[in-house]
Amino acid sequence: MKKIFVLFLAILMIVSSLAGCGQSGTSNPSDTSTASGSTKALDGQKPELKYLGYNVSFDPNTDPLAAVYQEKTGYKVNYNVLPAENADEKLLMEVASGADYDVVQVGVSQFQTLLSQGALMPLTDLLNQYGQDVLKGVTPDSWKACSGSDGKIYGIPYKYPYPTEVVTFMVARMDLMKAAGINEIPTTIDEFYNTLVTLKKFYGDKYIIFTGPFRAASEASVNWDIPQNITSAFGIYNDWMVDENGKVYYMTEHENFPKMIEFMQKLSNEGLIDRDWAVNNTTTVNEKLSAGKAIIAASNRVGVAVTTPIMTGKDGLGLKNEDIGYIGALAGSDGSCKYMKTEAINQVTCILKSSKNAEHAVNWINIKQQNQLYLNIGVEGTHFTYDTDGSIKPINPIFAEERGNSYWYLNSTDEAEFAKQWPSRVRKSDAMWAAFDAVTNKTNKENPGIFVDNTFAFMPSLENYSKYNQSLFKSTSDFILQLIGGTKKIDSLKTFQSDWANGGGEKIRTEMKTWYDEFYGK
Repeated sequence: MKKIFVLFLAILMIVSSLAGCGQSGTSNPSDTSTASGSTKALDGQKPELKYLGYNVSFDPNTDPLAAVYQEKTGYKVNYNVLPAENADEKLLMEVASGADYDVVQVGVSQFQTLLSQGALMPLTDLLNQYGQDVLKGVTPDSWKACSGSDGKIYGIPYKYPYPTEVVTFMVARMDLMKAAGINEIPTTIDEFYNTLVTLKKFYGDKYIIFTGPFRAASEASVNWDIPQNITSAFGIYNDWMVDENGKVYYMTEHENFPKMIEFMQKLSNEGLIDRDWAVNNTTTVNEKLSAGKAIIAASNRVGVAVTTPIMTGKDGLGLKNEDIGYIGALAGSDGSCKYMKTEAINQVTCILKSSKNAEHAVNWINIKQQNQLYLNIGVEGTHFTYDTDGSIKPINPIFAEERGNSYWYLNSTDEAEFAKQWPSRVRKSDAMWAAFDAVTNKTNKENPGIFVDNTFAFMPSLENYSKYNQSLFKSTSDFILQLIGGTKKIDSLKTFQSDWANGGGEKIRTEMKTWYDEFYGK
């Protein structure tokens, strides 16, 4: 946490200097008008844009889509990605060093941090001139979430288009489970524990029984050290929640937090989870599952797109599709289950004050949104067809090959239209669709009542939240890992909560409560 605060101070020092000389774009705009003619024309040659986005397993510069986007928008873009690990620290260092990115796409907490440090360019005027299609396609609530206290827009939101997805789940080797006498996927926390115990008794130390956590970026993933389909059994569905009386409280204050920790400690003490849990990363979790070292692994759609082809391939484990199962959101011992809706801002696209091509950056995003169907789904008859109900059905393998990675290039959408288009993207991969169908579609059909609204889904940037929440979440994650590993005991929770409160937690709570009362009319 100290390291992050040091980076904050560095940003404050450098951004203060940038604020004096930063311009809202170049003084020599050089762009052509957009296809619809709805934005102000920019004349001259289009400059090359420099872009920074979240980590992915492919090179956005060599992916075939880079050429498609360049041809359609007229802009050549130099794409850069944050690292898979310590992305927050890297982002802050890049900004503090005066990096010359024209466009930066970040998570909500990262956006709020950058905004609180004065690193971002206001976009309201730029959008009015060069981003009319973006303004029209994004809903008012989404814009509020990306606005500052001065009422100006500082980020372009990408709202997750599917509100009820179980985005975190577990992949299970059903062939090994059946060999141990387990024929059914566990649906409750007790059944899950019994499954792990049975596997441990049967296989001993031959396999890692359950490996995780899984922290890969995806459109709606949350990087928690306890998978959310486990926290769902304890009623913990977000870091900040509101009770029935309107009290704002943190996850560590939930009455079931100690029980959840005790459960994870029990798994650790009995050798039911990977002994490397605290140090695992996305790559190691994927490798342990796909190499046949683990029976159950925490994952998401990004994960199965990597692991399933290896597990079912001739050069891999040679499994059949039916040999792979999926464990969704687990219910508690009392039968209750709470899983947060995915209706929220997922990514925010920003323009740094150091950008020399702000007008072009907004215009580039506007052109992409005008061509949303073509760039993200493709050409009818080539990449997709329409089902009898009007839904989009991808034509594979060409859809996966030529539009499979377009999700990463997204900055803004016509939210209403993209909500109709998006499900087709999950079908680009048989592995992704198998998991989505077995977990999300099944849940929406059989148990839709588990989904809980994200009370703070469209909360705008708040000063103390932006200043403290990211570092507090990191310290909470570290504390949870220490509890699971046994280096700290649950009786240290009160000390942690006191440090958390004094470290900005109470300031955030007061601020969020004020916003909550105003927004919901309390």
